[in-house]
Amino acid sequence: MNTISFHDSHVYPGCSAIILFSIVPNGTTVPATAEFSDGSIATAEVEQVSQVEVLVHISAYTTARGTGIPPKSWQLRYDNATDLWKVVAKM
Repeated sequence: MNTISFHDSHVYPGCSAIILFSIVPNGTTVPATAEFSDGSIATAEVEQVSQVEVLVHISAYTTARGTGIPPKSWQLRYDNATDLWKVVAKM
């Protein structure tokens, strides 16, 4: 399964992530699993806009502390300086 690992228990602008599969910039959407630093997991879809930009659509999930997070979509860009993907905007 395609996996995105976020470095926090929720997503927000500035949050970083690692995408553990190859991005093919063909405009298609692929299923993925979003994993969070607290062990929470959500289903997701990744829309591959370009080699350095994706849109991630994350389904509703509950954090390890019990906070319900509604479904949201995010724009991520690859950051060469840190070799990570950064959340740049909520869609």
